[in-house]
Amino acid sequence: MPAPSDLAAIGAAASPVFSRDGRTLFHLRGAGLPQVWALPLDDPAAARALSHHAEKVAFLRRMPTDDRLLWGIDAGGDERQQLWLLEPGGVPRTLTADPRVSHDFGAISPDGTQIAYSANDRDEGCCDVLVMELASGLRRRLLEGPGERLVTAWSSSGDRLAVIEDRSSSEQSLLLIDVLDGAVHAVPQPGPTRYAAARFAADGAALLALTDQGGMFMQLCRLDARTGAATPLFGPRERDVEAWSLSPDGVLLATIENDRGYALLRVGALGEERPVATGLPAGIVGDLAWSPDSARLAFTAQGPTVPPGIWAWERASGVASCLWQPDAEADAGIDPARFVAPRLVSWPSGDGTAIPGWFATPLTAQPPGGYPAVIWVHGGPAAQVRADFRRDIQMLLDQGYAVLMPNVRGSTGYGRAWMEADDIGCRDVAIADLVAARGWLAVQPGIAPERIGLMGQSYGGWMVLAAITRHPELWRAAVEYYGIADWFTMLRDTGPWRRDHRAREYGVPGRDDAVLEALSPIRRAAAVTAPLLIAHGERDPRVPIGESERFVAALREHRKRVRYERFAYAGHGFIRPEHRRRIFAAVAAHFADHL
Repeated sequence: MPAPSDLAAIGAAASPVFSRDGRTLFHLRGAGLPQVWALPLDDPAAARALSHHAEKVAFLRRMPTDDRLLWGIDAGGDERQQLWLLEPGGVPRTLTADPRVSHDFGAISPDGTQIAYSANDRDEGCCDVLVMELASGLRRRLLEGPGERLVTAWSSSGDRLAVIEDRSSSEQSLLLIDVLDGAVHAVPQPGPTRYAAARFAADGAALLALTDQGGMFMQLCRLDARTGAATPLFGPRERDVEAWSLSPDGVLLATIENDRGYALLRVGALGEERPVATGLPAGIVGDLAWSPDSARLAFTAQGPTVPPGIWAWERASGVASCLWQPDAEADAGIDPARFVAPRLVSWPSGDGTAIPGWFATPLTAQPPGGYPAVIWVHGGPAAQVRADFRRDIQMLLDQGYAVLMPNVRGSTGYGRAWMEADDIGCRDVAIADLVAARGWLAVQPGIAPERIGLMGQSYGGWMVLAAITRHPELWRAAVEYYGIADWFTMLRDTGPWRRDHRAREYGVPGRDDAVLEALSPIRRAAAVTAPLLIAHGERDPRVPIGESERFVAALREHRKRVRYERFAYAGHGFIRPEHRRRIFAAVAAHFADHL
């Protein structure tokens, strides 16, 4: 059996983009701290790294006119991203270099001379929209104001930007900004609406975007920029479309849809029925990127037992094949046959609502009395447990624990009503769904009902703390990373740019104090009986480390069993290989001792 920490060494790939001549595939590759790589398609063995940062590269783009590459890194997960540029044959250089500021990249001008992005350099709580001339570094501020903004597209005529203003998980606004004078046009919308992946149509008179305008699920629509009217182009019944890409010649459309947590890739002629691409791992597809000649579509693919690799669909044959795949045996000495694929399950909550989730049991022999089990709760809450590769889940299975992963109310992937079902004063329904998950798990064949633990991260960490303080008798042991202990202090101390965004979902201090008070686990720390492992990064900008510090202090004051792991150079997540090794070992030891 491999050590729990060994799984941290398994690599992954992301963000493929073709070179201008289509002969090289640039992408991100690595375990924990991915870097920029170049993969010659006629000689894959000659792949080479183009960046050597001691930080994670977060995204990768190529200029539309040549092979200059643009990417971003932060410092230790603090999300204050800086932008970098690499010219062919040169060395990477910084475009921004203020470690106090978050630069959120957006779009490149059609002639490749300028970039647009949002940054909070003027005011930490405001994500202004800026344009930078790459040759001179000159910057112009086009839009000021509070809130979170993302530049999503630059028009082919070069005169306008499309910007999504993110107000909450369930409401965005779509803005068009004139690049010359900064004039702003807000695209009308009938009510709370979600937008994503907004780009200008070829004629420039409309936008193509994912939206749930007029319905519950995200569809690909043509949006009239003047009226905001949405004309559906593609939207399967009761499924979200989560990504789309039109070939450079305008003939082929690729879409990805969310089928109960699996991803379905369709490629075919625009306006016609498009078949599902076959031969891929049963799991997740993302990062669509066409070759300049429209002959190939590159993307990433992964599954619960398959780490993320680079794939390509060939237009001539209609066949998809793998171009590069991480090797678990070479990277970490782990036989991939040890990995387990969870299966879809559901159970009734207290009000009879069916709650979906994923369930897996270990390959190891069932011990007398049944397997101990862990319920793993995702963060967000506007997120979803998917059919992706999870090193931490495979570690738990390899250590002999059954795992149940619920998508409680508040999760995405099941429509707007499901996502909004836990907002403000309705968050108790999510806890009820979690308690029902525990009840379902306890009666499954082969499960030891008295040995069930709980684990979660971020909002999932709050779910853990809420469950063990409200229903302490149900849990034998618990683990939480960077969870919320007190909603008042979290909303006070979180990054100013996201404070209002989060309050719209959780509750507004001064207006919803009774709700926030009732939802804060620190008020009931004395009720905890399960031994608890807490882990948090010092540079976390989303859930400040004070949340864990205060809850640990409260537990120790009440003489509760708690182990606290503080990470000196980590943000909202443990991405560095050494951090992953440490936390995997700590989790394995905690559950071995108490579960």
